[in-house]
Amino acid sequence: MIKPDGVSRGLADEVLVRVKKAGLKLIRQKELTMTKELAADLYSPHLGKRFYPGLVKFITSGPVTCCVVEGEDAIGRLRELMGATDPRKALPGTIRGDLKEANVLNPDGIIKNLVHGSDSPASAKREIPIFFKGED
Repeated sequence: MIKPDGVSRGLADEVLVRVKKAGLKLIRQKELTMTKELAADLYSPHLGKRFYPGLVKFITSGPVTCCVVEGEDAIGRLRELMGATDPRKALPGTIRGDLKEANVLNPDGIIKNLVHGSDSPASAKREIPIFFKGED
């Protein structure tokens, strides 16, 4: 997913080009604005953590571009391409390393890190239907 900070900065095409150049196949894509209900579902593993309200507020603040990619070791390759979760620690050549803003914290103290990717097959199985429910 390209988060609101990436979409608002016009970086969706750049991110998708990088994903394709990495040899991953884009099989689904759509733009939407997350509702509080969708955000609560996506971030349910973080419910009760101090940063949870800020995550929900941020992810619902503007449009996102949601995608499903496939390919050999797609999750591992995509996470490597995205770079470290904290863009200040992301290496050059990664999405977060190359495209980060100078100030990576939003007013609520949430890191603006441009993209989200599932961290495991189980997470992908849980997250994909949040964005593409009933679209099979």
